[in-house]
Amino acid sequence: MKSSVTLWVAVAVIVLPLRPWAQAAPPAGADEVAGNIRVAAMIPAGISTRDACVGFRSLGECSAALHASQNLSIGFADLRERLMSGQSLGAAIHAIKPTVDSLRAVRRARQQAREDLRPPG
Repeated sequence: MKSSVTLWVAVAVIVLPLRPWAQAAPPAGADEVAGNIRVAAMIPAGISTRDACVGFRSLGECSAALHASQNLSIGFADLRERLMSGQSLGAAIHAIKPTVDSLRAVRRARQQAREDLRPPG
C-alpha cells in the first residue's frame, strides 16, 4: 500500500520599502509634468504632456521611463505600453532590447529621475 504525503506551502508576501524615486504619490498629471522642465523636455514629439505620464504612479516613474527610452534609443510609446500592461521597467527593457544589461539601464534611469525631481539649487 502506498502512502501519500500532502505538503502545504505557505506563501509569504514581502513588502519592501518604497524607494525615493517611487514614493507613493498622486498619479502624475499634465500640470506636474509641465511644471518640471527637465521631465517635460524629454517628452517625445507627438505626445502631449497630458498623455505622456498618465497611468504612472508617480512623476519619478514616468521620468525613469523617459530616461530609459532616451538612453537606449527605445520608442517611449512602446516602453510605456509595456509598463502600463504591468511589466516592470527592467522586464520591458529586456523584452525590447534583450542584449542590453537591463538592471544597469534601470539603475541609470532611476538615478537620472532622482536628479530630475531634485529641487533646483
